[in-house]
This record gives sequence, C-alpha cells and structure tokens, in this order.
Amino acid sequence: MKKTHVLASGLLVASSLLAAPAMAAITGQVDVKLKISAGCTVENAEVEGNMNKFGVLDFGQSSSTWANVLTAEVASAGDGGDLTVVCDESVGQFNVSVNGGERSNRTLSNATDTVNYNVYQDAGRTQLYAIDQNVPFTVGTGNTPVKVPMFGAVPANATAVSEGDYKDTLLVTVSF
Repeated sequence: MKKTHVLASGLLVASSLLAAPAMAAITGQVDVKLKISAGCTVENAEVEGNMNKFGVLDFGQSSSTWANVLTAEVASAGDGGDLTVVCDESVGQFNVSVNGGERSNRTLSNATDTVNYNVYQDAGRTQLYAIDQNVPFTVGTGNTPVKVPMFGAVPANATAVSEGDYKDTLLVTVSF
C-alpha cells in the first residue's frame, strides 16, 4: 500500500508542477464612438490602396513636335463620365483645389524631358485652376450631383522632345 500512496503523491506533485501559475487580471472598458456629420462624396471615383482615384486627364499621342494646343478633359475613374460631387443639403458649398503635380509645376515627364501643361475650370481654357488655390462650388438642393469640370491644355511645341510616356500625378482636394 505504501508504493501506491507514494506513486499517487508523486503524480500529484508532478501535475502541480506542470500546471500554469495563477495569473492576475485587470478589467476596464473602452468607449466606442462614431460621429456622423454633414459631408460630401466624389462620385465615379475608385479607391486604389489608400488613395482615391478621381480620374484621368489623357492628352493622347503626338509626334515629338506639335503645332496646335493639345487638349483633354478629365474622365472619371469609375465610368469615364464627369467628375461629380454630392453633398448633404446642409453643406452650402465645397472647394476644389489642384496641386502642381509631382514636380510642383505641372509638367509631364518621361525622366529625360518635360512638357508643360495646365488645368482649367472651363472648356475654353480661360479659367485656370491655380496651384493649390480653392475654387468654390455651390451645392444644389436634394443631394444633386455637382459637376467638377477639369480641362487640360499642353501648349504647342516647336522644339523636339524625346520619345516616351510622359506622366504626372495631380492631387485634387475636395474640402467642405
């Protein structure tokens, strides 16, 4: 009987050594909140990674020199239509600003040469989107979409530039 008692005692000691030590605990709370306020959304946009893609300003293809102004209109990323903004009725206006692009001066580059361009508010290309300057837009009633026109122009070029894909990226900010 002693052997059984010693064996049982040994198992009890071994199992208590393998048991996890008692842990202390602290309990608290985390407040969870969400505030919804009046705002605006850009329609026909897409999200790529963590960046909104509003559209493309594509001047097409040209030879190394061109005699006429090259023109383009922004086509939305979603369906290629107009870039539009919809705001809650309590938002009276929103602003749109356009930066100077990757080189801060609105130039397209193929890493060898650059080509100047600009962005305008109208098809006649007379009202410039000045770099980083807010342009106000009035919000319609009933959550009516407001068109945000964006037209581009590349001036005529008599000096040959190298072949390649010329690119730039503009940041467009809609604030309200």
